[in-house]
Order: sequence, then structure tokens, then C-alpha cells
Amino acid sequence: MTPPMIVALLLTVATLLGGVRLLLWHRAAGPYASPMRLALLLALQVIAAALLYLALFPPAASGEASSLRVATAGASRLTVASGGAALILLPEAPAIGGGEAVPDLATALRRHPGVTSLTVLGNGLTARDLEAARGLTLHFDPPPLRPGILDLAPPGPVAPGARFTAGATLTGLPRAAVELIDPAGRVTDMGAPDRDGHVLLAGTARAAGATTFTLRVRQDGRVIEQADVPLWVADSARPKLLILAGAPGAEVKTLRRWASDAGYDVTTRMSAGGGVELGDAPIALDAASLRRFDVAIVDDRSLAGARAALLAAVRGGMGLVLRAGGPIDGATRGQWQALGFVLTGPGDITPLALPKADAEAIGRTRHGIGNAEIPVDIATPEDYLPDVSRLTLTPGGADAVPLLRDAGGATIAAWRALGSGRVALFTGIDSYALTLTGRRDRHDDWWTAMLATVARAAPGDHVMTDTGWVGERMTLCGLSGEGRVDGQIRVLPVGGCGGYWPTRPGWHMLRGREGAGAFHVQPAGALPVMRAARNRQALSLLPAGDARMASVAPPDRPGVAWPWWLVWFAVSALLWGLERGRLGRRAGADQSAM
Repeated sequence: MTPPMIVALLLTVATLLGGVRLLLWHRAAGPYASPMRLALLLALQVIAAALLYLALFPPAASGEASSLRVATAGASRLTVASGGAALILLPEAPAIGGGEAVPDLATALRRHPGVTSLTVLGNGLTARDLEAARGLTLHFDPPPLRPGILDLAPPGPVAPGARFTAGATLTGLPRAAVELIDPAGRVTDMGAPDRDGHVLLAGTARAAGATTFTLRVRQDGRVIEQADVPLWVADSARPKLLILAGAPGAEVKTLRRWASDAGYDVTTRMSAGGGVELGDAPIALDAASLRRFDVAIVDDRSLAGARAALLAAVRGGMGLVLRAGGPIDGATRGQWQALGFVLTGPGDITPLALPKADAEAIGRTRHGIGNAEIPVDIATPEDYLPDVSRLTLTPGGADAVPLLRDAGGATIAAWRALGSGRVALFTGIDSYALTLTGRRDRHDDWWTAMLATVARAAPGDHVMTDTGWVGERMTLCGLSGEGRVDGQIRVLPVGGCGGYWPTRPGWHMLRGREGAGAFHVQPAGALPVMRAARNRQALSLLPAGDARMASVAPPDRPGVAWPWWLVWFAVSALLWGLERGRLGRRAGADQSAM
């Protein structure tokens, strides 16, 4: 039994004994006893016992709900606690006098139970604290973002020697110049943001493995911000490419050489007329033979003889790029339209609009170091534009996706799905001329984009492109069991995902039962504008409205005892006076008592 129960039992027994005593006295007094006085004495005894129990064990007062002011990164150092709300300092918040430092929001809520409202100061809560803030009423008025990089979109895995594109979004920098710098410190591309702040920059991957480019933002002659652009160059299996041409020519020769340099396992078949076939070892153009290829490039004169087998292979997953060797006839146009493309235009030949050549320094960086076959002077773009043409056809359709456009905005390539594969239509003619005038980068861009879009998907390296920072929790998914980061840090997944707190920037490797995956971590102070924008967006997505429950049920506070003691003393004094005094006694009872 607890002490309150023991005291309650003793007081009950004492009250019962006192009541029996009063009843015996009332019976002995006979006609001189006053029933009113007896009832009053019995009631006062019960009240006195109850008041004594409440004085010894005063009722606990229920806890009251409260609010907290939570300082995050970007909060003003002049912030002070106000309105009775405690000021909480999260690890990323600046040092503020009078604030209570905590490792996370959950710790603050445990120290201050009963919280139903949070006032967030600064840039907002990080992913670490979002779950703890659910169910609470949030008040958040973020400060304006400072100029800088609002978003960074690093490229996915690329093959050695392939071109890649990195994107960024700027805020508050309308006159900025953005540069992409390779690991050797050379500017590989530069550009200016559009009216919405978006900019796309291109670079060339070199050797396989993990590398890091740099995105640098300048305005008015000074560096505003720079950030790492991670790039994973995957040394994957060589995809198999089939090139079918109705006749030998410079276009086929250039395509074969480019594809071999780009890492494709190339098979070429060209018709020389009279049943003579040139190129590699002859292959049967049937569904069984074509199934081993990942992608095929077929011109208009070769399509008719192998159309059924090619389409069967595409429906099985192979990619197909259709090109024209010159003006097309009505039969070819009908065959292309039968694949689901809507062709607008007469189908004649017209010059293809090309963009201006890059600056010499950027052009040299993109083309790389010259060699015996392609010296530096040949690899450098010429001042004049090459003679490249296109069909006056615009490929489109309800389910066709534009893939390439020329400098004038005309669509020169589009693709659409066909069964399990994809088919693309390219209207450019004599693209080999680009390589003869130092425009190998443009030629590489076109054919890399087309083949990478339609080729059969092959298993490759798993690379996570989500941006993470040192000291901030990252979520690593795709794990069916325990994993290890860099062979040292254990990651225990729940539902296929586990948490990891990086301590150093750069590339890391996660290894598990499924294989290995790479991911990059930004330094703690990198991309502050992007980090602030992400935090405030995540906080704004939390459910709004009044909180339905407190963070933790507020504990009861010990009650105040002295009011109960005062009332008990007053009732006890009244009971003593009524029992010892003459109030309520009859005259005869007083004389008999004398």
C-alpha cells in the first residue's frame, strides 16, 4: 500500500470511531440531546478528516501547454526569448545569449513537455527535426534568401569520353556569369542564366571513376559562390551497335569511328549494289540475330528490306535510330509515319542552323589534348560554319518526344516508345561535316543523346545524385541487409533505408548485399542558399493547422498545501468549539452536566 492509502485508511477509521463516540453520547444524553448538534458534529468530523488528507497530499495541478522559439541556421544573433517562451538553439543556429542549446528538436520537446506550438526562427528545420515537429502548430516567417545558387542538378553516370550536362538555378543574380571548371582547373563551359535563373553547362568525362568538377558563379568581377559538381564516370560493358547503310559513305565511316571511340561494340553492314555487302562479318537480319544488339542506326534505303525484323527487335527492347541519306520519297515517308510519327513539311533539304563556335580556350578544353591523328589545330573550331543540312520535315506526334533542336528552334530528332523499346527519327543529313571543321563536340552531342535515349537499358553502377552535407543525416536506400560506408561505418536499414551522418566531404562508397553504390557529400558550408531553400520548402510541406495533441502529455505539477491547512485549521477550530461550547445544547443538558 502507498502512503496516501495508509493515511486515508487511518483517517477513515478515526472518523468512524469519532462518529460512534458521538452516537453513544447522544444516546446517553436522552431527551437533552440535540439532533441538529449531533448532525453538525458528525459532518464536521468527516470534513475535517478529508481536509487533513488533502493538506497532507494536495491534489496535483495539471500541466499547461506551452510554446517554444526554435533558432535554426540564419537566425539573428539579436534574438531573445519573449512572451514566456523558451529559446531553443539547434546545432546549426548561431550562438545567442540566453538560449538553450540542444542536439535536436526531439530533445527540446522532451525537456519541455506539453509543447503545442513552435515559432521557427531562421531558415527552417532540417530533415533531422521534421518528424519531431509533426502534429505541432508552426509559426514560420523565413528571411529573404540571399543571392546565390538556389539549386544544383549534377549529371548522372556517364561513359568515359562522353559529354554530360550540369544544371543550376540562381537567385538574385541577373548579371551573373556561370563557369564549369574541370578537375585540372580549366574552364570547360560558361553561360549566363535565363530570366528564371536557369543555366545549363556541358563538359566532357575523361577516365572512368569518381571525379569532381566545379561550378563557379561570378558577377561584377568577383566570385559570388562556387560548389562541387560530382561526376561518376562508369566503365560499364560495351553496348552493341548495328549500323545499316544502303551505300558506303563518309557519314557511315564517321559514325563507325565515333561509336568505337565512345565505347560501343560496332557492327557495320553496307550495301555496294549487285548483292555485294561491305563491312563486318555478314549477319542475318532476323529477330533472333538482332536480339543481341542494344541499338541500331538504319538509313532510309536499308529500312525497307529489314523493316519487319527491326520492328520485332524494337518491341523486344532494342533501340532504333532512323536517318536519311538525302531527300526521301513517299514510300519512306509512309514507313516513318507508320511508326507513329506525325511528319509536317515537304521533305526537301534545307541548311541546318548551327550555334556559334565556342571561344578558343573553351573549345580546346572540350576537345581535349590533340594527338597524331587529330592535332590541336584540327580539333579547334573554325570560324566558318560547316555545310550540314536537314530535311524540311518536323517529326512529332501525340506521344513523340522532341530530342534535338537546331539553333533556329526546329526539331531535328524525336523519339517515341514502341513495345519495350524506343525508336528515334533524325532528320539531319551529312552530320560528318561537323567533325571536319572542329565541331566534333556538336557531332558527339547529337549522337550521344540519340543513342543514350533509345538504347536498351543495361545494368550499371548505382549512383545516388541527392545532395548531402557534412554533419547532416542522409538517407541511404536500396539495402536489404546491413551495409557499410567506405568499409567502416555500419548502416542498419529499416524498410530498405538507413541513416548516415557523413563526417567528411567528397565521394563515399556504400557496399551491401546488392552491390556497391557511390554518393557524394558537399562540405558543411557549401551551397548555403540551396540548403536554406530546401529547409523552408520541407517545413512548408508539413500539415498546417492547430495541433491536435501536445508533443508529450504534460506531467502534473505538485499541488499547493497551505490553503488546505488553513481550511482544515478553521474547520477543526469550529469542531472543537462546537463540541466544547454550549452552542446547540439544551438547558436541561447543561444543568445535568453541572
